[in-house]
Amino acid sequence: MSPADATFYPLIVTDRPDDPLYRHPPKGTDMGTLRILPASDVRAGDWVLGEWEGALDPSRLRTVMQSVACFPALPAAVCGLIALDGESLVWEATELVLIIPREHIPAGAYGDRSAGYRPGDRVERSMIYTPIHDDHRDKVGVSRALIQRGTVKSVENGVPTVEWDGRWVNGRTTQTAMRLVDPACIERERTAYGLAVGDTVEGDYGTKGVVLELWFHWYDGTPMARVYWPGSPWSNYCRYDFAEARRFSRAMPAHAA
Repeated sequence: MSPADATFYPLIVTDRPDDPLYRHPPKGTDMGTLRILPASDVRAGDWVLGEWEGALDPSRLRTVMQSVACFPALPAAVCGLIALDGESLVWEATELVLIIPREHIPAGAYGDRSAGYRPGDRVERSMIYTPIHDDHRDKVGVSRALIQRGTVKSVENGVPTVEWDGRWVNGRTTQTAMRLVDPACIERERTAYGLAVGDTVEGDYGTKGVVLELWFHWYDGTPMARVYWPGSPWSNYCRYDFAEARRFSRAMPAHAA
């Protein structure tokens, strides 16, 4: 990690909004460890607080507004852009970002796995997904950053084995980084869509599928879902559904996040 500038700047915290969108770093975090660096240097596990929207100038006191929800980074780079949250390609590589380095997050806080993952942990990874067929969401040659969730089944010599929810079978995937699932993210998804990525839903004749992706329709904002339906025990055939999220309902209690 190479800081954008080695100069030390005074930091005065004047207000912390109550809106849950503007989440705070874990309790006990020393805000004096805040750093400013290019988006390309943000590592998985660093806590992103927002953007630095001005030139670095130690002779001036600037007000910095937290412009995005605070979250542990899960960087994925596609076509010159970076998804610091693992799925939103909105940061340019040279854009300056406010972070708390992962080394300074208090032990035991959400997102801290400095001691390693444990069986039963709900985790999520960022993937670069490159479709090999056109469909309702994808176009051949246009890669996207996506989130996939799963559960740690075992850990051997510090290496976790994860059972991932569903399968992305219509393209090629490249995994980039992994983190713990944030329970607050699950709650927000279910509030907005009625479902969360990784939920199991029930289909015709009692078949079970897995929610792979959620989004709002570009035309009217309708909550949409991409559901993976596995093949039967005697067939490798599987399929996707692209439909309004309200069409599906959870078939069983969701995983503890």
